[in-house]
Amino acid sequence: MADVCVLAAPRSWAYLFAVGICAILIGAFLFLEPALTIRLLLYSLGIIAVVVAVLFLAGAAFFSRGGGPAFPVLLVIGILVLALGILAFLKPDLVGGFLAVIAAALLIVGGLGMAVTGLFQGTASAGRVLSVVGGSLLAILGFLFLFHATFTASFVVRLVGVFLMGSGVVSLAGSLIRWWRQRSDGPGWIDAELVEH
Repeated sequence: MADVCVLAAPRSWAYLFAVGICAILIGAFLFLEPALTIRLLLYSLGIIAVVVAVLFLAGAAFFSRGGGPAFPVLLVIGILVLALGILAFLKPDLVGGFLAVIAAALLIVGGLGMAVTGLFQGTASAGRVLSVVGGSLLAILGFLFLFHATFTASFVVRLVGVFLMGSGVVSLAGSLIRWWRQRSDGPGWIDAELVEH
């Protein structure tokens, strides 16, 4: 039996350059237009909810022939998800507020759970400190979402934008280094003569 080793080919400098440019542009958009970004995300959520609702309603129509217990469950879930999707288009601020409360609850519970787990963890002190600090920061972010949803959402979107711009700059630097190395290497071919004996 032969062993096969498949190695991933390194990405070209052009790929890294394109990824870097895209990351910088998207990051700049997120940083400069957080409100528009949030609205576009809510509209995207509405589109996804409508598609999921259509799938649930199609499943309800399929199971309605058998008369099983899945029909009413799928029908009710489909109608509720369809209402959420339509509401995301008509009243995006209402849906955004609802999602902010859910996100706040998840962040508070998850953050406090992480902090308490970090306190009673039996591992090294660095891991405990990171768990307690990270959990506390998540809980604080959750409370900010709960009481100042618009400001916190804009702040988080801007942070994501800064992260994307930073990763884009790193990708651009990597592409330039890779380009320089490929340019300074010798030719990618060997000049040889074929001699027959």
